[in-house]
Amino acid sequence: MSFQPISDADPVTVVHIIFGVCALTVGPIALYSKARAALHRAAGYLWVFAIVLLAGTSFFIEGLEVFGRFGPIHLLSVFALWSVFEAMRQIYRGNIQLHRRIMLNLYWYGVVIAGVFNFLPGRIINRAILGDARVELGYAVIILGLVCLLGWHLKDRRKFLESAAVAGRR
Repeated sequence: MSFQPISDADPVTVVHIIFGVCALTVGPIALYSKARAALHRAAGYLWVFAIVLLAGTSFFIEGLEVFGRFGPIHLLSVFALWSVFEAMRQIYRGNIQLHRRIMLNLYWYGVVIAGVFNFLPGRIINRAILGDARVELGYAVIILGLVCLLGWHLKDRRKFLESAAVAGRR
């Protein structure tokens, strides 16, 4: 099995990967630690920094161009930057619930989905982790990731609907 080192990628892609891993690992600490705690704030600022640089560096990565230099993945980058802006605006306005919802959606639907689709055959992460011999295994990783995401979505949706029903009875 032949693995491709990530260091063979261009420098912008390496920076993009570093901030992607940072966003993926720091995200749960920021999102699920006690709000207003020092850990929540520190992890949150680091996560926002990682997301902004992750989205920003994506505009300099070539591949999958559809509209000139840009492709569909760049819409996700614009969405991520807008989400960070809107979430920070909401927290400064005191709307903690909307801030939390935006950040959770950005993590699960932005970072995790984008991360899962990096396992498509031919992508650098697929080759670096799975190697050239098992490149099709990436499809299994994608399916498993999407099933986990669907499970989280259904659990979160059920919890949201239950809380809305309780609030409606008050």
